[in-house]
Parts: sequence; structure tokens; C-alpha cells
Amino acid sequence: AALRTSRLLARPASRFRLCSKRAYSSVTRCVDASPKDVKRAAAGEKRLVTDASAVLAELASAVSESSETSPRSPRFSRNLRKLSLYAKHGDTIKGFFEPSLLRLYLTIDAVHERLGVSGALVEIGVYHGKSFIPLALIAQKNERCVAVDCFEDQAVNHDHSGEGDFKAFWGNVENAMCVCQGNEERREGVSHDDDGDDDEKNDWFRILQTDSARLVDDSSPLTKATGNTSVRLFSIDGCHTSEATVKDLRIASETLHEKGVVILDDVFNPDWPGVVTGLFDWREEVLKDGTPKKGNVTGTTSTTNSTSTSSTPGTSTSSTTNDSTEDSWHAYGLEPFAIGFGKVFMSRPATRDLYFHAFCEQGEEKKSSSSVRKTAKFMGQNCAVFRHGWISTFHGNE
Repeated sequence: AALRTSRLLARPASRFRLCSKRAYSSVTRCVDASPKDVKRAAAGEKRLVTDASAVLAELASAVSESSETSPRSPRFSRNLRKLSLYAKHGDTIKGFFEPSLLRLYLTIDAVHERLGVSGALVEIGVYHGKSFIPLALIAQKNERCVAVDCFEDQAVNHDHSGEGDFKAFWGNVENAMCVCQGNEERREGVSHDDDGDDDEKNDWFRILQTDSARLVDDSSPLTKATGNTSVRLFSIDGCHTSEATVKDLRIASETLHEKGVVILDDVFNPDWPGVVTGLFDWREEVLKDGTPKKGNVTGTTSTTNSTSTSSTPGTSTSSTTNDSTEDSWHAYGLEPFAIGFGKVFMSRPATRDLYFHAFCEQGEEKKSSSSVRKTAKFMGQNCAVFRHGWISTFHGNE
């Protein structure tokens, strides 16, 4: 049991064939649904179909739209088409992921394209892959996607926040990549053959089967999995205790691209108070100790420019502010810019305002399910506030 608990497996995509010869049904599940799943699906089917259909229609409409004054880039159009397909297909995968989040992911990627940001896309706590797959779909050439989960090793799942299933995850990613990417639109740099002639084309996808807390003391497996690059989009949905949240935020902060984004799930979920507690504990740790504890990742910490208008949350900009603490916060700190659909979106202080304004413009031209509702302060910063989401509201605690 000790050996099983301590193992760390990195599975390269050379063992992973994106499109097998087997024909998949769009409604096929990789594992049988439990009685609770059946009951939940029956109770929420009408609302789910309505909500997913609205998002699908919104994305489909956006695909056909074109503007002479603001033309869509080829990258944005490709991502839009793939996520439009996933808005429908994703409903067949178990998990809590609001369809409207797809539009917000598009906004983040559009900002990254404009800023020239490139890097890995990582998620801690992938469950069956419902929220990991959108990251894989928007990943660009030479960018790696890394999934971190203990899967069947439930001895390290201390709060039982979700029992991962490696077989289900693997099959769901494989299926979704087949369904949501046409033959003419295969992700650049990905080999669809198992001949092993080009390893570089086969290693865009990595799986770390481990307790993410171990990466704090030894982050080299994650560094290797990302190809020794910083992370431009880091999703955290792992163990929901305060201690685990602190550790996951350390990892995310230390590996984040200077203009990257961290997405933290269940911050306001009343069933998991450890998440919001961990967020503030981590913030206090950075402000008090100056730098995160352990787990430094070579070449991934970043600096920010002096044009930022954000200040350290909860502090003033008076002359009594400790310079080293302020510098550390700007180097390692994360400030929220948006709240919605069960998640909090954060970035470095230097880019917080940029993302905030980009999200405030979301759906501004016409109200939709993914339009910003209002702005409100959280951790001392104005945030764009979106709907909480019906899945989070009615079923999140299950």
C-alpha cells in the first residue's frame, strides 16, 4: 500500500491514440452511472438541456459572426468551433462544469493570443475530464496539457471530494478529441499514429497520477511534464481541504506564466469551506513569509512590470509598506478578477486589470448566459461577477 501510495506515473501520449478505429457514440459513458447519478440526471435534465442549448446557440452564433472592425483571428475561430461542439458533447461526461465557462475560457485564450502568451495548460483534480477537455481543445502548437490526479489511489483523497477514474478519464479525453476536432482541424503538432517515429508530436499530453501535495516538496515531475515551461492556464479542483488548497496554490503560483491565469473551483461552495479558507491562508503566507514555501520550479517564476495599477490586497500603498513583501506579492501573488459558475479567476497583480476589463466586456453587446451581471469586491479587488450556475447551486454539494 505504501508503494502504491508513493508512486508517481507520468504517462506520455505515445501510449494514447487520440482517434481509435472504434466508432464512438456521442452519448457513450465510460463507466456506468450510479443510482444517485441517474436521479440527479432525471431531476435536472430539463434545465441542463435548456442551459446547454442556450450556450450552444450562443457559441454557434458567434462562429457565424464576423466584424470588419474587429475580425476574429483564425485561432479564435478554431477554438470557437471546437468548444461549440464540446458544449453539446460535454453533457455526456460526468462532472460539475458549467457550459457557460466555455465562453470565459475563450476570452482568456483571446487575451493570451493578443499578449503573445504561450505555455502549458494544467489541471489538478481532473475527475472524469469534463473541465480538463476544454483546456486540451484550446491548447496551441507545442503547448502541453497536464492532468494531475490520484485517480483510484483514494487513500490520499482525504476529503472524498471526488473519486477519479483513470479509465473513464482516458476514454473521455480520447472520445472528445475525436468528436470536437475535424480531420482538417487536428491540433497542430499532434501525431495520430502509433508508429513512434516522432516522439515530439506524441508528448503534448501528460498524466501525473499522484497526490498533488507531493509536488510542493518535489516539483520536478510537473516541470518535466510541462516541458520545463511555465503554465499559462492552471485549473485547481483537487482536494478541498484548506491545507491541500494552500499547497495547490503554491504549485500554481510557482509555475504560472507572468501573464497566466489560475482558476480555483468551489471557493464559494458552502459544502467545501476549506477552499476559501485555504485561499486566504495562502495569501497570508505569501504576504508574511515573502516567498512561497518549497517547491520552486526552475524558470517559471515571473516578474511584473511597473505599470500595474493593482496593489497588494488588503494593504495600502503608504510608505510603511515593506518593499520586499510588496515585490514578493507582485512576483508570486494572485489577485481575483472574476467570479462565476462556481469558480474564481485570478492572475498576477500586473495583469489583473487587463483580465478584469476583458471579462467585463463579456457579452456586453447582448445579454446571454455568460454575460457579466455586475462587479463586486473580493480580496480587495473589483471582480466581474457572473452567474453562480444552476449546477453549482443545486447539485454542487453532491
